[in-house]
Amino acid sequence: MKRSSLPQHIGDILGQWVKNEGLAGPLARGMVLEKWQSLLSDQMTAQIEKSWIKGDKLYVTVRSAAWRLELHAQREAWRKRLNDEVGSEAIREILFR
Repeated sequence: MKRSSLPQHIGDILGQWVKNEGLAGPLARGMVLEKWQSLLSDQMTAQIEKSWIKGDKLYVTVRSAAWRLELHAQREAWRKRLNDEVGSEAIREILFR
């Protein structure tokens, strides 16, 4: 890293280091599950058995077929909200099972 005579914020330094090391995507994907849980209503949380990430896909197991269809119909809106929350295109697809 190039040294500067001006002081820098530690957040800026760490952000640049994460970007240089190629860690931005993996860190964002790690935040997705936490954000996913925070976006769900209590009623929706009761219908979801488990959620996991593999690559750039979020997999969600849903107890009820009716809820699965409803969530599937809104999957692009959910994907956009999640990516907006983590600040990157961490998730390219959500699959409800």
